[in-house]
Amino acid sequence: MSVEISELLKPFYQVFEDLYRFAKDAKTDGEKVAGYFCTYSPQELLHSAGYFPVRVIGGLGATPLADQWLQPFACSFAKSALQAGLSGDFSFLDLVMFSHTCDTMQNLAEIWRRRVSGLEVVIVSTPNLTEGDIPLNYLMKELERVKEELERISKVQITEDRLLKSIEVYERHRSNMKSLYALRRKNPSALNGEDMFAIVMSSFLMKKEAHNEMLENLIQSLKALPVKDVDKPKVLVGGSVCQVQGFIEAIESAGAFVCDDDLCMGSRSYVLPPIYDGNPTEILARMYLSRVPCPAFHKPGHDPASYLLDRVVSSGAKGVVFLQTKFCDPYAFNYPHLRRTLEKEGIRTLLIEVEQNQPVSEAFKTRISAFLETLQ
Repeated sequence: MSVEISELLKPFYQVFEDLYRFAKDAKTDGEKVAGYFCTYSPQELLHSAGYFPVRVIGGLGATPLADQWLQPFACSFAKSALQAGLSGDFSFLDLVMFSHTCDTMQNLAEIWRRRVSGLEVVIVSTPNLTEGDIPLNYLMKELERVKEELERISKVQITEDRLLKSIEVYERHRSNMKSLYALRRKNPSALNGEDMFAIVMSSFLMKKEAHNEMLENLIQSLKALPVKDVDKPKVLVGGSVCQVQGFIEAIESAGAFVCDDDLCMGSRSYVLPPIYDGNPTEILARMYLSRVPCPAFHKPGHDPASYLLDRVVSSGAKGVVFLQTKFCDPYAFNYPHLRRTLEKEGIRTLLIEVEQNQPVSEAFKTRISAFLETLQ
């Protein structure tokens, strides 16, 4: 990797030194900061209401406070986030936005509203069926309700011009991230998996305007690199939430090259298609309903296994590592179909159950090493 590329990557990696440094600095400067839990949360509405939206990410460690309110079978992401909220770690937030996806997140929203004091809670009820006029009309009305709620809380009128400008900022960012993913498929040696994970994580925690500039500078420099493949086994990492930096690092330390991902905190955050017709609320509703659906949602005619297989083939991956967050039922329901489809096409798979509030275990590293032997 050239010195220039290394220097361009440094600001992305710096986010790991303090995940919410940018948000805390913004708060100190008098700005309003909003946390969101899911990519189905309409960040454009938060942005147009004058908030700096950042993704809520839980920490590592035990969750004794959260365990008092969430069931033992709740996922570790929800527990770690609630633990941080109850501990006061999100005191710099003015507002949090939940999107109703899985049962755990719906429960967490109400618990958060009652137990985490000092900040507003906004809940977006996204329809689980994403095709047809009924879900579209429902979501348009729901987004109008949320817009009015944000106007009341923020004391900012969300005009059509303000919302359109926010939509443009976020569409520019999604386009840049899609371009970066496409560039890696064309030239695998351009960035490794750790680099890409740092870029993705920083995208949730920095202002989109600043992240866009950094992305565009990086993409221009990467385009100048010679196209070159890698001499390591290429794997795609799939799963739901992936907030632990060590997962990708451990996979690549074992000798693999993470050439692509199908993660909630990864490529699935940027799959909203650009839509230009209609008023801003309709544009948002169509965008969020037209996206490649999360496992918690149903889109008639969409086959998640075919979508994943296409991604595996286009990336050149020889295997897929599924990071199955313990107790994440929506993704667990999808997994058997995904595995059968991939293995039918000769793509080897490995399922590892992980916790999002625990560091990478030695058993994880051992299983990755064993799996890579089958790909040699």
